[in-house]
Amino acid sequence: MLLSFIVATVLITLAPGPSMLLVIANTLRSGLGQGIFTSLGVVVADAILLCLTVSGLGALVQTSALAFNLLKWFGVAYLAYLGVRQLRSQPSTEDLSGATEVAKQNPFKQGLGVTLLNPKIIGFFIAFFPQFLDASAPVGPQLITLGPLFLVIVFLILAGYAMAANRVRRWLAGAQAQSVLNKSSGFALLVCGAAAGLTTR
Repeated sequence: MLLSFIVATVLITLAPGPSMLLVIANTLRSGLGQGIFTSLGVVVADAILLCLTVSGLGALVQTSALAFNLLKWFGVAYLAYLGVRQLRSQPSTEDLSGATEVAKQNPFKQGLGVTLLNPKIIGFFIAFFPQFLDASAPVGPQLITLGPLFLVIVFLILAGYAMAANRVRRWLAGAQAQSVLNKSSGFALLVCGAAAGLTTR
């Protein structure tokens, strides 16, 4: 059962999504450290949402159309904000250290915000974790094991994406390449926001 949980978590985390896209974009623009901080923000948000799900508030979001839609549209607005900001950002005339850009943005808060404002993650937790719980054993100890394991796996995979993005970063040192990166990642975030707007409970 534990091995199945690990495999399922890995496969799900590898799937493209706004959080993963944000980790890659921040790494390509500002370096590995910013990608890791973004990943930490995502994981902290996952931990908060997981706690809310276990406490029963997650079920409330899933059953309340108002709560779900409020979270959804806040998330859409935040993704659109990040996308437009990416589209409008200017390529650095120096190197890819991104010192000025990082001073204006907080990658941890970006990762936290994008993930916290995604109500579909709560629905995922509600549907996912019960599949790997033994009904004949106490639920609490099982969640104490599975929850942190899930978070560690998510962080390792996102950090892996960040390290992979950092390896190709040297090829994006030119202003033209940076401009293409800013436009493409900004557009992708806008697409993610549009897709999030179409989701239903």
